[in-house]
Amino acid sequence: SGCPMAVPNWKLPYVIESSGAVIVGEESCIGTRNTRDLVDESAGPLEEMLDALADRYMKIDCACFTPNDERLENVEAMASDLKVDGVIQYALMFCQPYAHEGIKVEKRLTAASIPSMSLETDYSMEDVEQLKTRVEAFLETVK
Repeated sequence: SGCPMAVPNWKLPYVIESSGAVIVGEESCIGTRNTRDLVDESAGPLEEMLDALADRYMKIDCACFTPNDERLENVEAMASDLKVDGVIQYALMFCQPYAHEGIKVEKRLTAASIPSMSLETDYSMEDVEQLKTRVEAFLETVK
């Protein structure tokens, strides 16, 4: 869960899966949030089409929007539906909205008895081993 991962930076998925975990869902701007609640294509005249498009954009639960209880609900529901063993939240070092909202997400997941951890990184490869150590430790607690 968290910040979008810019292509071709697949550092975090590589670290997670090479540590023995399997990613079963990805909730971000480039993950399920991008394809959930698509635009209603059955709208008729132009004004209805524009309303449908606006409705779609208003349903996006990005950390940039506040209050954002919908995202908390969607993250918890996705974790429950996919029967995950744990959730890894990801924030870019310069993305303050996701870093701050991550606290709310962690509280929500803890209340639902879903283990989670937060990672903050950037696009460089210098911290791969540090991330791997943290992910492996988290996976040990989830087993």
